Amino acid sequence: RNWERLILYICKQIINLIFKDMKRKIDIGLIGETAVTMELLKLGYDVINLNHFKNNYKNADSICMNSDTGKSTMIQVKTGTQKNLLAGFISELDGTVLKLEEKIIGPWVFVYTDKTFSSMEFYVLTREEIIELIKTSCHWYANEFYDRQLKKKPMVGVELTWLRGETTPANKNRPEYKSTLKESSRDRWDKLEDLLSF
Repeated sequence: RNWERLILYICKQIINLIFKDMKRKIDIGLIGETAVTMELLKLGYDVINLNHFKNNYKNADSICMNSDTGKSTMIQVKTGTQKNLLAGFISELDGTVLKLEEKIIGPWVFVYTDKTFSSMEFYVLTREEIIELIKTSCHWYANEFYDRQLKKKPMVGVELTWLRGETTPANKNRPEYKSTLKESSRDRWDKLEDLLSF
C-alpha cells in the first residue's frame, strides 16, 4: 500500500512539473506577442491577437491592419531567452523543412529577452527573408558539418547573430555560415510599413 501511495505521489509531481514547464513556455510566447502588439499599436496600426480566439493559432499569431489603407498582414511571433530562437519546425535529415513556403504566410518578428523580461529586442523579417534564412541555415546544419551524419531530425533554430546579419565563424567541425540578412533586422518595423502602405 505504501508503494502505491509513493507511485501516485511521484506521478502527481511529474505531472505538476510538466504543466509548470508548459505554462512557462506559453507565458513566454504570450509576453512576446503582447510586446509586439504594443510596438505595432505605437506605430498606429490595429492589431488582433489570433491566439485570443484559438489557442496556438496555426502559422500566425496576429493580424496587423492599417485602417488608412485597408491593408493587413498576418504576423508570426517567436520569443525566446536563448541565443538560438526556436522557429517551431523540425527539419528533415537532409535539411529540408516540409511545406515551408506554405507554413510561412507573412512576416515574422523574433523577440529576444532575458529571463526577467527586463529588456526586449525585436527582429523583423519579411516572409521571403525568413524562408531563405531557414532554408540555407538548415541546409548548412544538416549537410556541411564535417564528419557528421544526422541521426535524428533536428528542431529548427534561428541564431540571434544571424538576425543581426552576422556570420557564424568556421571552426574545426564546420564551415562558416553567412546570414542571408545583409544587415541587422533589429527594430526594422519599416518592413511591415512596406506591406501596409498605399
